[in-house]
Amino acid sequence: MSAALDRLGSAPYRDPVAAIDWSAADPALPWLPPRMLSLAGLEAQAQMSADTVVRFSRVEFARLCAAGLWLEGLLISRVTCGGFLAASTDEARIMLREVREESGHSLMFLEMIDRAGLSGVPLLGSTGLLTWVAHRLDAGDAEFWAMVYVGESVTDTFAVRALRHAREAGAAICPVARQVLSLHHRDEARHIAAAREFLEVRVAAMTPLRRRLFSATLRFLLGRFLRATLYPTAASLRGLGLAQPERAARAARTCPERRRLARACAAPALRFMVRSGLLRGRDGRQKAIARRGQS
Repeated sequence: MSAALDRLGSAPYRDPVAAIDWSAADPALPWLPPRMLSLAGLEAQAQMSADTVVRFSRVEFARLCAAGLWLEGLLISRVTCGGFLAASTDEARIMLREVREESGHSLMFLEMIDRAGLSGVPLLGSTGLLTWVAHRLDAGDAEFWAMVYVGESVTDTFAVRALRHAREAGAAICPVARQVLSLHHRDEARHIAAAREFLEVRVAAMTPLRRRLFSATLRFLLGRFLRATLYPTAASLRGLGLAQPERAARAARTCPERRRLARACAAPALRFMVRSGLLRGRDGRQKAIARRGQS
């Protein structure tokens, strides 16, 4: 077993819900720093009261939690469906530990969505096609772990940027939100390392044709993934009191700040896919993939 997998396997389990100091919540503070609230530049945001900005930050944070719930649910369902009979003992042990941690994360995310007052509100864009594809990937194949790596990397990069902006700008965010971001990032760093290890073991067995087919599939799906997870829905914005939430959601997809955020969150995963030989094309094409999230 590699050092990265050994670290994941030896890490003591911490229940995320029990680890968070929920009593530290400060209702006056936003859940994300202002630079992460990417309706920036829209007249609607410029006219928001301080209280509305705080509520908008909760919408954006809850959207990140919803993306985590969806991705972790897909991971758990696909990893466990085979009963681990085809996995080595070491890999099965790592996958089971990850399932345990991801289940804890999901409970933590549900708590944050409830605290944002957004239970039952559609927070993500269209995920039907992406879910359909995920349910047809085999957890023993390179394609599955490549998709896991991309999903985990994009959402973790968002969280890391939020923590960095809060620290560098001295922008106070709700202590509970900061704890959730920090705890998830610490665990997710190990999960991303495990996905990379599982992928690298399997990618060598892929034929050139299979790699080309996957590259085309990834280009097709990545923009849809970014649009579903990194852009607000009209339903999520409706509670902000905006006159036209549908228009605001459409405008967010052309917002320069939002576009830059999408590209930045996708960039680490794209670079690794290129290095692994699973994504072809120059930097310009990679940027075009990220921009598809806005179309």
